[in-house]
Amino acid sequence: MGKVFGIDMGSSNTRIYVKGSGIKVREPSVVAVDNRLNKITASGQAAKMMIGKTPDHITACTPIMDGVVADFDFAVGMLEQFYRAEAGPAFILSRPKVYLSVPHCATSTERRSFIEVAARAGAKSVMLVPETLAAAIGMKLKIEEPLGRMVVNIGGGTTEASVISFGGAVLTNSVRVGGSAFDKGIVNFMRRRFGITIGEVTAELLKKNIGNVFQGDANTTMEVHGSRNGVPVAVTVSSADLREPLRMQASHIVECIRSAFQKTPPELCSDIRESGIILTGGGACLKGIDSLIEQKTGIRTVCAKRPLDSVVLGLGTIIDSGDKFGIAERTDR
Repeated sequence: MGKVFGIDMGSSNTRIYVKGSGIKVREPSVVAVDNRLNKITASGQAAKMMIGKTPDHITACTPIMDGVVADFDFAVGMLEQFYRAEAGPAFILSRPKVYLSVPHCATSTERRSFIEVAARAGAKSVMLVPETLAAAIGMKLKIEEPLGRMVVNIGGGTTEASVISFGGAVLTNSVRVGGSAFDKGIVNFMRRRFGITIGEVTAELLKKNIGNVFQGDANTTMEVHGSRNGVPVAVTVSSADLREPLRMQASHIVECIRSAFQKTPPELCSDIRESGIILTGGGACLKGIDSLIEQKTGIRTVCAKRPLDSVVLGLGTIIDSGDKFGIAERTDR
């Protein structure tokens, strides 16, 4: 029997679940490209380590941006390398059946791009699964129940707030803001406040180590190395310093959630006030994001236990159950 893969190919990271084996790939969605040959020389973590450090003929780039395919050929090459890393020499003979998560907000053209990427990379057939539904299943929520729940998936490039009931998404509101927007906000803030230039990799480290969007939490500091007028410099940055740029981006996520509530039927709103809001995705790891959303909405908000893996775990559950949930969409590939 051929392999069956569940693939969560996001703007920041790609995760692959293999039926019978669990999660086998956890890699950044980054490729390093030799511009002279237009050829991928590295992918995943190896490519991410090159960002900002490559010679002129090598470029490290992200084929998936804002939740959609930004560079088709490089997305194919990246996924093909991940396929090969899992299947090994038998890759050509074991073309997998793929369950692929996609944002609810993706247009038909964007969905088609994801399908073609998976197929060109070697998939025998492709099934599409909405990301927030996959995340809900991965968090072991009983989505088939007649109970309204709100799942907010804060990805690398997109945030989606879905109201789920009776096994489906009653409505989904989305905004093109995610973890990458937080990183870019920090880069711009460091230039404006301290007059130094840092890369997005350094900004991501700042976000993960001392970033905190909630006013009441403890203040921590970190030394940051960058450049000012071409000269290397170091400055000490505090979590209080970063709160301004982080909250600016977080405000878009809060507004996305509020807008979803405005569109939600009253009966489901009542359910959600009881069950609360559940955050997942890499952006849910930002310190204080749950407290901020709870403060701004007045609704209890919690983070998933494994926010980075919720979607791919949901794909795995769908695969292992033979899609008893009936949410995987068949495609013509």
